[in-house]
Amino acid sequence: MRNKIAKVFMAMGIICIGFAMGLLLYNNFENKKAQDNADVLLESVRISITEQGEKKEPADPFDKEMKIKEIDGYGYIGYLSIPALELDLPVMSDWDYDSLKISPCRYYGSTGTDNLVIAAHNYDSHFGSLDNLKAGDTVMFTDMESKTYYYTVTSVEELMPTDVDKVKDTGDDLILYTCTYSRAKRITVRCSYSDRVKINDEKIKYNLQ
Repeated sequence: MRNKIAKVFMAMGIICIGFAMGLLLYNNFENKKAQDNADVLLESVRISITEQGEKKEPADPFDKEMKIKEIDGYGYIGYLSIPALELDLPVMSDWDYDSLKISPCRYYGSTGTDNLVIAAHNYDSHFGSLDNLKAGDTVMFTDMESKTYYYTVTSVEELMPTDVDKVKDTGDDLILYTCTYSRAKRITVRCSYSDRVKINDEKIKYNLQ
């Protein structure tokens, strides 16, 4: 009887190990795919920004809407740079769960209304290291009109998934948002505009807003 019970537990253990390995392989595949997508799309977004800059069309200061460029069937509003995490990522104009598998997405707001919220999956190549940011770190966002906004991280916190009101119209100029690996909470990085910032000990750069 004991041998039968032992065999059952052993079989269950093997099944659990197999499931865990399968999940790990799947996560690694999804992460690699996300990284490849981000690399290709980032280059496309940068090319589009360069082309837009060459047209030298004057921006309307009263237009609060962000310019959107369609690439491979998806709209993009620019790209995000986080020097402390060595990340440069394209940002889609609208979010849904399928889009988040490709790149970070605008969850809410705009640079024009000073309430932009960018969400992404916790892939290693996307926002998986977001909780490593700290107050004082620099974040940059470059829109499709070649305008770069500089921000300074003011706080990093964890919220419950139901705390949607704590990431919309909070007075923060920029919020970066992702789930923890357990998916039980949401890592939230709050940022404010910075008139001038120093990046990787380089010379001071000025906010172009």
